[in-house]
Amino acid sequence: MAWYLIPLDAIPNQEISVTVEVGEENVALILNLRYNTEGEFWKIDISDGNTGNMLISGVPLLTGEYPSADILRQFKYVGIGSALIVRLSDGARGDFPDIDNLGTDYVLVWGKGDEG
Repeated sequence: MAWYLIPLDAIPNQEISVTVEVGEENVALILNLRYNTEGEFWKIDISDGNTGNMLISGVPLLTGEYPSADILRQFKYVGIGSALIVRLSDGARGDFPDIDNLGTDYVLVWGKGDEG
């Protein structure tokens, strides 16, 4: 499975438009990322890039071991592929991105979906 880096910054309440390959087609999505200051973690909402309709809301950006680390695994029925938060730096604080290190120590990668 091919994985694609989704460019993010540690800017709370950011919105980006992306097109990802899912299966054999390209899917336009709008990603809204928010930092939960009380819980100290990032959450993502994913909307259809063509209609603006919400597809998934409030998914925490947490790390783990594949395949359980796929933050979209429980939403496979939506048909928007797979996504992982990957730790790039051994010196990163914590086990998941904090308010300062999303996009640097931790990145979001997107795949076509579970092929297994």
